[in-house]
Amino acid sequence: MARACMRGLALIAVFVCVCAAGKAAADSSASTDALGQFAAAWAKVNTYTCTLTAHEVLGSKTQDRVYAMYFAKPSNTRMNITGGDGRGGAAVYHGGDTVQGHQGGFLSPIKLNVNIHSHIATTIRGTTIADANWGSLYDHITGQKGSTIDAAATGGSTTLTVTVADPTTDNDVTKEVVILGKDALPVEYDQYEGTTLVKHVTYTDVKLNVDIPSSTWSL
Repeated sequence: MARACMRGLALIAVFVCVCAAGKAAADSSASTDALGQFAAAWAKVNTYTCTLTAHEVLGSKTQDRVYAMYFAKPSNTRMNITGGDGRGGAAVYHGGDTVQGHQGGFLSPIKLNVNIHSHIATTIRGTTIADANWGSLYDHITGQKGSTIDAAATGGSTTLTVTVADPTTDNDVTKEVVILGKDALPVEYDQYEGTTLVKHVTYTDVKLNVDIPSSTWSL
């Protein structure tokens, strides 16, 4: 029973582990400006909630999920799986190396604490709950050592395209694309292996700097 619960803990958080190898090369003033606007917008966010929709591919396997996400700086995160694989599961993270979670259905009363990098606490591509917030995404993009970043503005959005210098350090990803909305915060995030889309994440129903009840951070 506990093993079944542990399988149900696999939660996204929508992103690969943050790289600390060094800062990416932004090869145009447009990309430098876009990243600066992203950083400035993120600095003004203390809390946010959103619907996070994620599609991941690993070889012949696919995983589709919809999450209700709650985040408060510096690291409090809650992810409820509201649709797709593992529906009814939830996880809460307060920083550090441990995440607490449960699966849906009749096993939901069984709560487990596991290592954040355990295969039962990550998506099929190894995404952890700590990677889900926009700050982690910014750190990941700017931490791609030796990679190049291009920016293109279309209407009210800006598309950042990262050409990964060494895919072996980025889970074999060769290109990453982040679309920033009018407020300079992400609305979409994609990863590619060659021409194959292996991760697609969208953020909708976003509410910034809202009051999140303290009860949110416990299961």
